[in-house]
Amino acid sequence: MFEIKKTKRINRLIDITKSDSMVVGAKLALAHMQLGYLLGRQMSGFKPSETTIIAILRGGIFFAEGIYFKLNCRFEICDPKSDDLIIPATKNIILVDSVINTGKTIERIYQKIHMENRQKNIYVASCVVNKKALENITFKENLYTIRVSNNSFVGSNITKQNGDIGPDTTMRLFNEF
Repeated sequence: MFEIKKTKRINRLIDITKSDSMVVGAKLALAHMQLGYLLGRQMSGFKPSETTIIAILRGGIFFAEGIYFKLNCRFEICDPKSDDLIIPATKNIILVDSVINTGKTIERIYQKIHMENRQKNIYVASCVVNKKALENITFKENLYTIRVSNNSFVGSNITKQNGDIGPDTTMRLFNEF
C-alpha cells in the first residue's frame, strides 16, 4: 500500500474532504480533484497508452479526474450498481473511488476484472480507506491512498456526523443536501 506523504497543502485539502468539515459542492469536488492530481504525481511507471482509470460512480469521479489529469491515460466510468463493466483492453487498470469503507464494492469489481483476465495489472486509488477494510481486501499491495482512517460510518442524508452515521460523501460532492 502507498499512502501519500503529508504536506501542509495536502493536510489542508484533507481537512476540506473530512465529513465534519461541512464543506459541500464545488469546493469539495475541487479538493478531491486536487488530491487525485497530487496522488497521480506519485503513481510513476504508468504509460498513458497502457493504462485506464475507471472512476467508480458517483463518489469517485472527481478524485479519478485528478489522477487522470496527471497520468493523461484512458478514462472510463463504472456504476457499481450494475454489472455492465466492460474490461478495458489496456494492461493497467486503476479503479478509483473516493472512500473505501468496508471494501466490499471495490473488491467485487477488482475480483470481476481479475477473474476475467488474470493478465491485467489492477490497482486501486482512494482518497480515504478505513483501517478495518485493509484486513479484508485482496488488493492491499496495489492500493494508493491519501489517508487511512480509523473512523467508519454509514453515509446518510444528514448534514452533520452523529455517532456512526454521517453525511454521505457523494451527496456532499454533488451538493445534494
